[in-house]
Amino acid sequence: MIARLALPLLAAALLAGCGGSRDSASSVCANQDGELDNSAFVFVESPRSGERVLSDFHVRGCSSTFEANVNWRLRGRDGRVLASGASQGGSLEPGPFAFDVRYPVAERQVGRLEVYEPRVTDEGYPPVRNVLPLVLEP
Repeated sequence: MIARLALPLLAAALLAGCGGSRDSASSVCANQDGELDNSAFVFVESPRSGERVLSDFHVRGCSSTFEANVNWRLRGRDGRVLASGASQGGSLEPGPFAFDVRYPVAERQVGRLEVYEPRVTDEGYPPVRNVLPLVLEP
């Protein structure tokens, strides 16, 4: 009886790790190997590069930045800033971030979503930046 109950549970556990549901805290923030320790980064999990988005789209990812600050801005085809803001992610430990982007465009165009760590000093490495081209739908 116990073996019959354990088999479905084991199958569900194996399938969960095979490309099923992707929770941002469990995928891009995963750090079992310790590779993300003592690293500065901004990973954008969603939307993906080249994706078509509508105004008020949702962005999620993982970061490790100074004081957990994650800035963002959306630029239109001409380079003009259509929207900008800030969010909180991870600082000493990797942590998830999320925000919504609302923008005004009259026609479909390729824009750029920039998600980055703000510069706080001229010392050390340059701040991390992730730039995604997106198709902005009106």
